[in-house]
Amino acid sequence: MHTYSISRSSEDKGCFGIMGHAGAGHVHSHSGFIQDDTAGFAVVVTLMAQAYPVNTAIKSIVVEGDWVTVTTEDGGTGKAQARRGISPYETELAQRAVGGDAIFSQKLTLESFGRIYGQGVTEVPVALQTAMCHAVLNTFLVQYPENFLYEDERLAGTCGGCLGTVLTIDGHHASVMATLNATTGGMGPIEDAEGNLAYGGKRVVMQRLGLDLLPTIILESKAYVPSVCSELSADVLWVRYNEEADNPAVGKALCCGAHDVSVVTMCSNTAYPRGTTELASMTHRLGERIEKLGIALSAAQTSVEKVSLIGELAELVSQDAGGVTFMSSDLNSIVGGGGLQPGMAAVLSMAVSGVNIRRWHIPAVSPMDVKQYLRVVTASITHLVANIDEAARYVRERQVAMPPDTF
Repeated sequence: MHTYSISRSSEDKGCFGIMGHAGAGHVHSHSGFIQDDTAGFAVVVTLMAQAYPVNTAIKSIVVEGDWVTVTTEDGGTGKAQARRGISPYETELAQRAVGGDAIFSQKLTLESFGRIYGQGVTEVPVALQTAMCHAVLNTFLVQYPENFLYEDERLAGTCGGCLGTVLTIDGHHASVMATLNATTGGMGPIEDAEGNLAYGGKRVVMQRLGLDLLPTIILESKAYVPSVCSELSADVLWVRYNEEADNPAVGKALCCGAHDVSVVTMCSNTAYPRGTTELASMTHRLGERIEKLGIALSAAQTSVEKVSLIGELAELVSQDAGGVTFMSSDLNSIVGGGGLQPGMAAVLSMAVSGVNIRRWHIPAVSPMDVKQYLRVVTASITHLVANIDEAARYVRERQVAMPPDTF
């Protein structure tokens, strides 16, 4: 049985970083990609709660106009707005989440509404997810105001935030941050401040914790990627980084940690290619597909034609569009789809099996999943610290000037 110790730290900065985000409403993407993009957030806040115990069970959900407010048992509150309002029926459905743990926001949202889509398709479920994540972050601030740093996201169109502190894990100091990337109105997703990208208010917290200069473990989504996952019979953890652009010392530490605790893990060192125009090209191709549908619709005469064309458009908007709207194209060419500043990080995520996606259709991270993430992360720390000089060298040598946050 793998055990580890975790406690509060008196240091202002760690010697390495652990970061995870929630992308509210970033569920679908192109080519059949489906995910729970709150997995990294869930792992980080669970880690924080082991040093700073909190009760994040939902005490109440209140709807006023087009705003939903979630309150936890320990007094944390989170609010979010649904662009097209919230009906009494939706208000009643949202109450199903009361009593559940707000850390697992996608699971609770699915239990309440059955499905969740971004891109303005299901604004109330996305607003509820956003409010739950805000409530979790606020719970730590309410209970331990002197021990945590918080800033709003503060990028155009966003309403998220980030929370950070320093923890001691097995005697080693770690700067730890949980980020909520959320879009106003329950639209989702805008994630120009995902991964370890230092933009908006997140930059303020990262600099105070040293995360703008530290080798960092980035915790990412529980995702079904058809090209990789279709033949899997069970969900497995997945280490990803780019040998030429990211931090191989961090990636190798994660792989070694997984081996130490006998957690089945896929490892890839060719992920997140840089210097491409892939996202810009995908955006262009999606625009062309929508344009063709629009032209066909303008010429359609029969009802069955029009319904079929609009059905195709709805599928593109609710699913494929999530793969191009989540990040600015120029930024993506530098940091890849995971939002990794060059030289600084590697990613630990979870690959969802074809068996499970066919049953559940939309993934949801569970407490057991979080335990598996934490087993690997905590086991990897020994390896990362043993090679911290090498990891820091990659940070120094591969840093690049990042674009200003004018998104």
